[in-house]
Amino acid sequence: MKEYIIPAVSTVDWTKAGKQSIDECVWSPNAAPAATVQALFVEGEGLYFRLESAAAPTRAENTEADSAVWEDSCLECFLSFDNKSYVNLESNANGALRASVGTERHGRKFLKDMGIPMPKTQPGLTEKGWEMVFSISCEAVEAIWGAKLEKGLSFTGNFYSCGDKTPSPHYASWSPIDTPAPDFHRPEFFGKLTIA
Repeated sequence: MKEYIIPAVSTVDWTKAGKQSIDECVWSPNAAPAATVQALFVEGEGLYFRLESAAAPTRAENTEADSAVWEDSCLECFLSFDNKSYVNLESNANGALRASVGTERHGRKFLKDMGIPMPKTQPGLTEKGWEMVFSISCEAVEAIWGAKLEKGLSFTGNFYSCGDKTPSPHYASWSPIDTPAPDFHRPEFFGKLTIA
């Protein structure tokens, strides 16, 4: 199982976060652009995930929340704190966030309809492509799972780079997924994340 140690810090400082590759791409080995993930836990605030992609050109046509952002150049963060339900946070370079919770691909609930603090997106451009910072608050994690974010807490998740309708369709994950076709909604393949 892939593992990532998330540093606990007092403020967002990406120099303190390790960088790992999102490079498991059995479904599109020659199309996936280089992508990475970093994570931080800011005590009293929540979790921050910075995903970077060298995708170019970048497709970013969806602008509405909970739209089909996976068709664009898309970066995604899936998290679970109970090994049952998981949140999917997906965004394109416009910052259009698709966010829902459930136990599988179907029958999911949009977070905006649940009355909890919404995760946030912060898109940006980099020298080689673009990036997305996802943040999910302590309050949101507690509201969804009843879990308290603190040092020593372990949970599971996966990170993805994709683009169904980009010039070079691609599907890459941080933790490997053993399925014959692209399928990110597979929590049994999530890696381990630990706040330290």
